[in-house]
Amino acid sequence: MFHYLITRPLGYLIEVIYNVVQNYGFAIILFTVLIKLILLPLNVRSQKAMRKQQKIQPIIAELQKKYENDKDKLQREMMKIYKENNVSMLGGCLPMLIQFPILIGLYQVIQRPITYLAGVADWASAEVVEKVTFLKDQMMQLYPGVIGNLANTDVAALEKTGQIQISNWASLINGSSDPWAFNFDFLGLDLSNTPSAAITRLMAMDFSDWSVILLLLIPVLAALATLLGTKITQMQTGARTDGTDKASQMTSTMNIMMPLMTGFFAFTLPSGMGVYWITSSLVQVLQQVLLNYYFDKKGDIVDVKLPEKNRKNGKKR
Repeated sequence: MFHYLITRPLGYLIEVIYNVVQNYGFAIILFTVLIKLILLPLNVRSQKAMRKQQKIQPIIAELQKKYENDKDKLQREMMKIYKENNVSMLGGCLPMLIQFPILIGLYQVIQRPITYLAGVADWASAEVVEKVTFLKDQMMQLYPGVIGNLANTDVAALEKTGQIQISNWASLINGSSDPWAFNFDFLGLDLSNTPSAAITRLMAMDFSDWSVILLLLIPVLAALATLLGTKITQMQTGARTDGTDKASQMTSTMNIMMPLMTGFFAFTLPSGMGVYWITSSLVQVLQQVLLNYYFDKKGDIVDVKLPEKNRKNGKKR
């Protein structure tokens, strides 16, 4: 089900873009921008929800002070405020939640480019098995140091975890005209490789190929872009990080954990995933800044409503 609903459509979209630009890195960047544009209506709703929550915070703070010794009463009054103003605590989280299936689907597409970009679905067919076997035999003869342990891997296992390598074999043996050979080069970096490969070279003091070592820039930039996004969100929503309450403690923790997690995953996964994270974070920041500017210029002021009971009490006083 996930394959047909998420992975296959994402693979088709990247395939169309790649066939136009003929570059893996630019295809991922354009794909990311397009996905962000598709999700723009959800981002608009998310921004509005966060602005509403920001406007309501002074009232919530008063309630917390008033009912600090009655937690049940506090929760009931807070729920009334949220209901009266049609505010959902998850209203600003929907775009983030949607990102997770996209990430999982995109990882499968990047990990299995021959299936999703070249359209090779039946890996048990005689034609596919024959071609993979031919490429593997040629690599064993001509590039034994490149093929390494994959020389002993069967077609079924290569289909699951070795499609990037098979694509590189096709480039080496048959040249760029082979439909399985993809252009993974992006600004001199090989996006089929993982940034973690640079550590092995650094430990061996091997500086013969700087393009591999420079892959370390990708997880660093991915982490910094994520950090920038969290800081922009914090500034524009007025979220506190002073640790004086549970909400601010959680915000402070997320400001640290999210960039670290992004950097770790971008370090261990194929570099194309890191390019996606960098582009996604930067486009998200741009969208957020432009939407807030638009709302401010439009004068989108949220009128905070009090529950009916409180309004009546206010009139009596």
